[in-house]
Amino acid sequence: MKKADYAKIALSYDKGASLSQQNIDLWLELIAKHPGATVGARVLDLGCGTGRFALPMARQLGFRVTGVDVYEEMLAKAREKDAAGLVAWDRQEAERLTYSDGSFDIVFMSHLLHHLASPPKAIGECKRVLKTPGTILVRYGDIEKIRGDVVHALFPEALAIDEARTPTIKLVETWLRGAGFAGVTSEEVVQQSYQAGIDRLNAIKFKNTSVLTLISQEAYEAGIQALVGYIESSPNDPRLLFDRLTLTIGFKN
Repeated sequence: MKKADYAKIALSYDKGASLSQQNIDLWLELIAKHPGATVGARVLDLGCGTGRFALPMARQLGFRVTGVDVYEEMLAKAREKDAAGLVAWDRQEAERLTYSDGSFDIVFMSHLLHHLASPPKAIGECKRVLKTPGTILVRYGDIEKIRGDVVHALFPEALAIDEARTPTIKLVETWLRGAGFAGVTSEEVVQQSYQAGIDRLNAIKFKNTSVLTLISQEAYEAGIQALVGYIESSPNDPRLLFDRLTLTIGFKN
């Protein structure tokens, strides 16, 4: 499986993958409605990157957040944004967490599973470190939706890579149930990621989607040209502005 090198991506990650406050609020509202999401809740943000969810969860929801990532370079960027020391930043591997059983009320992860060698093992670790009752929240782009988005349509080399590594909703639900989670459900979440097509183009120029770092330079440049043409011909296509994501939830009872 091809893996993106986030040690290099960290330098420009926030320029291409930042979330608007509107979208932060959207996801925090979804997180906050689940059991255990109260002030002071112990939350593990697994694959936290530069802290785009860990910091808002601590600041706006009052969670005691531990942000975990395998790349020290991503964590360094997160620490730079956390002058108040609201989050405990920790370098760990998702499949081999060192936390004690029952350490957290909630485990949250975003766009992580397709980067892992063994997603079921990581999900098993999530269940172990959750207390009873506890909640797991998985935010991701499933392959069903990815196939229909404008980026993968114009960067076919990227689609080929993601076809091989990105799970279906059914598979993510199967992994959670296999780990022993109950009440597993999934919902579609539509977020407006950009105000105009040119905003998506500018983000892609920073290779905001990690798979773009894995394709050839020729394929990347061809995709950029195709996207420029598409924005000119179809500026009002909702796919340029909106992203369709999935949130899968499970409970440790």
